Amino acid sequence: MFGKVLSVVLGYLGISAFAKDENGKSVILSAQEEKLEDKYGEKFLEVFKKDLEDFEKGGSSAETAVTEEVKAQMKADREKDAADLKAARERITALEAEKKTFEETIARLEKTETPDNGEEVKGEREMKTRFKADMSLAHNKYVAARFKGAAYSGDTTVDTEELRKEFGRYVASERIEIINGLFGKTESTQYMSTIMTDKTEVRAQQGAIDSVLQQFVPHWTPKGKSKFTPLKIKNFKCKINVEIIPSDVMEDILGYLYDENLDPKDMPVVKYILNQLIFPKLDEEREIALAVGEYKESKATKDGDDATEANEVMDGYVTLLRRFREDPKKYPITLLLDGVTLEDAKLVDQIDKAVDQVAALYKKKKMFIHADPDLVTRYGKAYRAKYPWLKNEDGEKIKVDFSKFTFAPLEGMRGTGVFFITPKENFKHLASKNPQQTKLRMATMHYSAYVYAEWWEGVGFWIAEAVFAYFPPEKGEAKASAADPGEQGL
Repeated sequence: MFGKVLSVVLGYLGISAFAKDENGKSVILSAQEEKLEDKYGEKFLEVFKKDLEDFEKGGSSAETAVTEEVKAQMKADREKDAADLKAARERITALEAEKKTFEETIARLEKTETPDNGEEVKGEREMKTRFKADMSLAHNKYVAARFKGAAYSGDTTVDTEELRKEFGRYVASERIEIINGLFGKTESTQYMSTIMTDKTEVRAQQGAIDSVLQQFVPHWTPKGKSKFTPLKIKNFKCKINVEIIPSDVMEDILGYLYDENLDPKDMPVVKYILNQLIFPKLDEEREIALAVGEYKESKATKDGDDATEANEVMDGYVTLLRRFREDPKKYPITLLLDGVTLEDAKLVDQIDKAVDQVAALYKKKKMFIHADPDLVTRYGKAYRAKYPWLKNEDGEKIKVDFSKFTFAPLEGMRGTGVFFITPKENFKHLASKNPQQTKLRMATMHYSAYVYAEWWEGVGFWIAEAVFAYFPPEKGEAKASAADPGEQGL
């Protein structure tokens, strides 16, 4: 080992041997000591001088330590270091090119419509004046009379067949508004980019993320593919089957009319059924299914069999993230604060650390931290406790200091303790390609009316490397050093 160190020192000083004293011992000149100290430090110089003295105690000259074998080994080491350095530089160049390609891809995806995205259909949930309730029908006469404070002397039994016919007319007239009301944006889908398709499965196009630019050489040199992992997003067939007994809701309709302050002729019973009985519940259940749903095959084989639970109709984005976590080789997402338990006293610093772990490529983008609402509340309180003199002017939209990331509390994630960061163009929502053709109908039997609707819907992620997610550790999984977020990392 001393022979290698001596060889390096002599080479750095540009000499083949040290000066000798009257006893033949090596002498390091003051100028040489100063040069070595500047290069390697005072500690190195002290140790080297001691090793030099110890080597020459046996009467050997220091220069004899630099044997042919040492020279050969040094040469081999230099050649290896040179090769490693060259490979490292080539790797850096390749990574820079890959980064540039990825940035160009993201920029292109932001501006380009996804293939098979259908047509965007505009519409408002509020009913237009082109539909008028048929005031000759018994249920409308009943509502009109009661709304005006008069007694209705006609048949008190609601004719469900009449209701079915009016429902069909209403749906035909107000289809776009109704479809938007049934299957429009939920709290979480506003943070997603929508693909309109009736395919059962979509995947990021590999061709859209290939690299093509390269230096010219007069040879055929096909460019390798970038190392991005396109993900499959499944589309699920959903439906609603709702039974309504009109006579049971007539009194509620009257209160609705008073609240709306509209004439009954402009407020058919069918609008109440959709807007008050179906829309709100469907919005609530879709939000939960889109977040934590886990698809389970229905076992129903005949009418009357048990229906699936609302959160069993599709795989939600939190469910997908958990699957990604279990198979990192197949789904190379980035785990934030892996194994760390979030603590209120350290939460601000821990979130700062998580933001630091997001790849540099994405830090310049405005993105949302999609999170459990309870976690967002905890962060807001922790921030106020740490900086009590600062005023929160963001309200519920809390922005992380010195970043472009803002919290987005999503009700469907409540109780999970999870948060994740990804660009909007990477967070996908699948919707029926042609909503005008979505089936929505009513059938009647005896005193009941049955509302049916069917559509396709799904959620997922486009590219794995663009997903950065935190999961609370399972029992016994937390790291021993979790108390100091500055020591955690990937």
